[in-house]
Amino acid sequence: MISDMKKFLSYILIASVTILGGCNKWLDIIPQDTTTEEQLFSDAGGYHSAINGLYQTMSSSNLYGENLTWGFASALSQYYNNASSNDGLKFSHTEKYDYASDEVKAFGEKIWKTSYNVIANANNILQHLDKADVNMFPEYNNGEVDIIRGEALAVRGLLHFELLRLFAVAPVVDPNAKAIPYATVFPQTFNSRKTVKETVELIEKDFLEASKLLAASDTLRGYNYGSMQNANNRYIASNTSRDYFFSARGVRLNYIAVQSLLARLYTYNNQLDKAYEIAKAIDDKYVAGEGWYKYTKSFSDSDSETSRPHKLMDELLVSFYQENLSVNYESLTATSQGSRPYFLKNISSIFTESDDLRRRKLIVNAGTENTVSIKFKGRSGTDGLIKAENNTIPVMRLSELQMIEAEYLASTGKIDEAVGILNKIRVDRGVTSVTLDPAMSADDFSAALRLEIIKENVAEGQYFFYCKRINAPTINNGGVNVEMEGKYTMNIPDSETILD
Repeated sequence: MISDMKKFLSYILIASVTILGGCNKWLDIIPQDTTTEEQLFSDAGGYHSAINGLYQTMSSSNLYGENLTWGFASALSQYYNNASSNDGLKFSHTEKYDYASDEVKAFGEKIWKTSYNVIANANNILQHLDKADVNMFPEYNNGEVDIIRGEALAVRGLLHFELLRLFAVAPVVDPNAKAIPYATVFPQTFNSRKTVKETVELIEKDFLEASKLLAASDTLRGYNYGSMQNANNRYIASNTSRDYFFSARGVRLNYIAVQSLLARLYTYNNQLDKAYEIAKAIDDKYVAGEGWYKYTKSFSDSDSETSRPHKLMDELLVSFYQENLSVNYESLTATSQGSRPYFLKNISSIFTESDDLRRRKLIVNAGTENTVSIKFKGRSGTDGLIKAENNTIPVMRLSELQMIEAEYLASTGKIDEAVGILNKIRVDRGVTSVTLDPAMSADDFSAALRLEIIKENVAEGQYFFYCKRINAPTINNGGVNVEMEGKYTMNIPDSETILD
């Protein structure tokens, strides 16, 4: 399988050449080695390798392996201690939202180009699949083609969603504003931008179709049902009588993952009723009902830093996988790093309850200049799940889904029920010393929700997007209060010529 991945990555790099160089070429991708391409898509294994290649590129540092999680996106969320007058510190311009700076432009280029590269290759897979002989797929009757198509569509939708959140205004600001190009064919050079509303609708369409294709195998006691039922099954690859391709569903865009992302999309688009419907269905069936997902409620006080379950794997709804992730992270968070680019600030102001496990067990050196999240650090042990955990990238958690439920209930006036959800999350995080008042005002609930989002998203990058979707006038993170008018939308990279 590894050799197949490498074969596809060599192809994906060939496909990248025209993306990474020159203006107005971001989708003008014509592989130079058509023989390699035809060989790649000549059997089922080639399609498996092609899908794996998408995930491997998505998990690179340019995207979820750093920039869209614990790196750039977390800096936008004001977690790191770099916004000083010293422009030599990493993220110093990012934390000032200086989108015209070379620093931020470089991040934008990497995210934009790598995303469209993956999207283009997903489209290529889909087009080859449209004309493929189904007899080449040994597990066709068990949904093999549906899985390939569903995951490619989900990848396409997800990366367009990330680009929309970074490079276009939020729907609450102007749904008819120009947004980003939406690529659905390969190759494609026509690069006019869709509106925000049109882009959301296209992402929704991809997520809905992907969900329909993936539902049977992942959740209806189908082909991959056994690979979804608990964290061990979701994250430990096992070659049953089939292929590794059908296991380790936790680091792929499985049915629950796509549905969760659809709830995130609806929330971003202020369709809280639709988001609630999805979130409640997952919560009722796969959390309270089947018990597939659950919170890691407690740690032993004797647990050493390297033995704690950093990622809280049982509750991850969306996640990816990067080899050497913990090694890469630790090299950038070591105390020897003079500029301290990934050292957290104002943690004591964020976590005010001493019994909160999110501070006690997932943050070290709190209150010093060496404060750091250990979510991406390595965990010692030989257990298969621990090994998988060290390389797993959290993208969406159960807590976000439940906070979507709470936000919707509050919007309908059911503040007491909304507060009840927040209190349950807090208890699951060890907070029993303080209980939120179910009779609080709507404004107080919004402030309480925002604080829990901050706590949940240390080193995970989602707080900025929460503030953007509600068009918050300020980003307040642990005493840092930044005025945000005109600062939520990045510039489309200079290298791109976009036709309005």
